Amino acid sequence: MRYVIRTFLGMTLFAFCWVAVGYGIFQMLQIGTCASGGPYVSARECPDGIEGIFLMLIGGVFGLFAAAAIYFGRGAPPGSDRKPDNAGVVIWFWTGLFWSLAAGSFLGVWGPEANPGPGGETGGLIVGFMGLIMGAGGFLALGFRRRRRDSTQINPLIGSVARTATRFSGATDSVDRLATLDRLRSQGALTDAEFETLKSKLIEES
Repeated sequence: MRYVIRTFLGMTLFAFCWVAVGYGIFQMLQIGTCASGGPYVSARECPDGIEGIFLMLIGGVFGLFAAAAIYFGRGAPPGSDRKPDNAGVVIWFWTGLFWSLAAGSFLGVWGPEANPGPGGETGGLIVGFMGLIMGAGGFLALGFRRRRRDSTQINPLIGSVARTATRFSGATDSVDRLATLDRLRSQGALTDAEFETLKSKLIEES
């Protein structure tokens, strides 16, 4: 249950923060360059509410760290000894952050409701294309990592059976083989499920 809840909360918070970052940069581009406060007279005062937009943008970024922490804490899937794919989460974090920045920037410059303020168009295009490139790097890394994992992944049970068979290939007595299996299980080389599978196979052969 913990795995399901943390997965749902992590992915929901990821999606919410991606939208917040994209919407925040979109609104910032509509305002453009401005300044508020200080001892000098600003050429263009920032409008009211810009603090909330800035907090949304920054909060979205920090919220992604919180989402990653929740997702990291999932643990292994129920009924599986496989370790959680934390490296994949980092790649999704990276890709989602920069692509949400790119999406908000392009919508802020070219979108149907775009009306960028002074300097907003230039800044939006710079952020948009940089975000697109940076996010694509993470996406390509994710695809490469998956292909590499698929090409090198071996069924743990088959690999364990092969290693175990090699270890007691010289034993001819079933009792000796069973004792060897039990010793490997106690040493952590075999899980309980693998031990039971090999024991059943040994009994059938005997």
